[in-house]
Amino acid sequence: MYVAQPGHIDHIKRNNAGSVYKLIDLYGPISRIELSKRSQLAPASITKITRELIDAHLIKETQFQESSSRGRPAIGLVPANEGWQFLSIRLGRGYLTIALHELGGEILVEERQDIEELHQEDVVKKLLAEINIFFANHVSELDRITAIAVSLPGLVNSSEGMVLQMPHYNVSNLPLGKIIHNETGLPVFIGNDTRSWALAEKLFGNSRGISNSILISIHHGVGAGIVLDDNVLQGKTGNVGELGHIQIKPFGKRCFCGNHGCLETVASLQAILEQVKTQLEAGHDSMLNHMPLTIESVCDAAVEGDSLARQIIVELGHNLGQAIAIMVNLFNPQRILIGGEFNRAKSVLYPAIMDRISSQTLPVYFDGLEIEESCFYTQATMPGAALVKQALYDGHLLMKLVDG
Repeated sequence: MYVAQPGHIDHIKRNNAGSVYKLIDLYGPISRIELSKRSQLAPASITKITRELIDAHLIKETQFQESSSRGRPAIGLVPANEGWQFLSIRLGRGYLTIALHELGGEILVEERQDIEELHQEDVVKKLLAEINIFFANHVSELDRITAIAVSLPGLVNSSEGMVLQMPHYNVSNLPLGKIIHNETGLPVFIGNDTRSWALAEKLFGNSRGISNSILISIHHGVGAGIVLDDNVLQGKTGNVGELGHIQIKPFGKRCFCGNHGCLETVASLQAILEQVKTQLEAGHDSMLNHMPLTIESVCDAAVEGDSLARQIIVELGHNLGQAIAIMVNLFNPQRILIGGEFNRAKSVLYPAIMDRISSQTLPVYFDGLEIEESCFYTQATMPGAALVKQALYDGHLLMKLVDG
């Protein structure tokens, strides 16, 4: 997060308030007695924290029937998301998606457009202009804006709001958080897209309730978001989980990183299309000879039993599985999430991935391991929403809202 910091932060107060708010968000309606038990905070502390959150209109009281009681309804606490909003932005390769979210994460308004700018100053100017235009166009829908979150591909120092480098754009050591904060006056959160996506799956999606999981993102490249003991592994520059640069074929194609045979050279969207095109040009029989060559058509042909397409997807699964097996041996996840267009052929892809994982991991690590499609691949701004939600849970953003 980037925001001007006060001279002194009461870390204990912040952490306790964040913990209490998280429990209310996850388990509300929840009584103050139950909050005290779950948080291990004294009843007096719970009373003080919840009073502050109620006064700030971040939570509210409601009546509910406790499962253990048949008597009068109890008084419970729930989040008061109405009227609280934030802006979530996905800066992709050549496009920008901006959405207005309610504090709970729900999307209220969303817009997407292409970005032709490539150079750092032009990209920043375009981004700031689009934020201002979005606010102007949707002034009737705006209420209390709490923060702005941006997720993007590349190396990110999230704590400083610094984008070290990005694919597609000519960006280097860009203090994006500070720039947007100075323009808007709002707290700003900057996150690597894959790590933020893994957080979104953890908070809202298909790894919710799972302590250890790995999200595999397959698009222009191959990345991994690793959740270990309920925390997303970040690293100082947000570069934990560069799965695409594990070497799969020692004498393979040269990768842009300078090495040979990286997973990315055989498992990205472009790599698969090139493989299919090469096979078709060599004269192999396939239904793909008679249709436009897209990832969708390749996946559909594989599912329909086309031998060439099926062979390509199975080999993709084996290559992915070989790299994922390394991650399984290292982190022992309970669930693997697959994100990207290749889920269209998951009936062919997933068994091939699991076949390789099963033969290259410790049996105790493979036992019970699940593979599932990610939840938010087509919802571009949910990773940003996760950054805001996490900032509420750890108390950073929450206390700023309490303090007004």
